[in-house]
Amino acid sequence: MAATERHRTISASGQGRHAHHHRGERGRGHRAALRGPAAGRQALAGHTVRYQAAGSTFARSADRHRWLVDMGGTPARTADGARLGAADVVVQYVTVRPSLYRDRWGSTSPYTETVGSGSALVLRNGRRHGVGWSRRTAESGTSFTTRDSKQMTYASGRVRIVFAPK
Repeated sequence: MAATERHRTISASGQGRHAHHHRGERGRGHRAALRGPAAGRQALAGHTVRYQAAGSTFARSADRHRWLVDMGGTPARTADGARLGAADVVVQYVTVRPSLYRDRWGSTSPYTETVGSGSALVLRNGRRHGVGWSRRTAESGTSFTTRDSKQMTYASGRVRIVFAPK
């Protein structure tokens, strides 16, 4: 069954649908996953975004036509026990720096810079696609464009956006 495609400007405001090592490319950084002719053509079983203390893994479920989410090695579930998943996953590479704020244990909270432009990785239909992102102001949505400067299209359903450090 073919998925319905649509153009979408995705808000990076943190409202509702948000949440880096690439299999076989550990330690080479996110740019390695975006280069070469295989981007968009190579079948992909999963992708992991690593943070200092945890990580999120997105595993392709062909029978469900979506990416299932694991957080910290545990399947992520809704309050009623259903697996969390998304039709597409966008890994947006951003600058993450210390903020002025601290948590209740005294650790500095990170500040994620989402205004500007950069690279992203889109997981769609069991494949990876290197794209660019841009966001002009904090009030505007984020646009994702393909290498030939066209708006990225997304499958019908949820899109999960993950911010990952550059």
